Amino acid sequence: MNIDWKRGSAFNFGYIEGTDYRVERMRGENSNWGFLLSDKEKHYMFISACIYPTKEELEEAILKEVKKRGSTNNS
Repeated sequence: MNIDWKRGSAFNFGYIEGTDYRVERMRGENSNWGFLLSDKEKHYMFISACIYPTKEELEEAILKEVKKRGSTNNS
């Protein structure tokens, strides 16, 4: 399972490959990262209460949350 991050002005938006989940990352104070997880209808399903110091730790947390919720197949 991977995150397909968009480019350009959509840099902070991505899709979880093989699922109907979308993710939005945001950078806060001190350059820490957080994220919002939504479904294909754009309903927010999860807002991270934690902050992550690196993009790698952020992506790890995103994928962990998706696995916990169960992946829905794109169809």
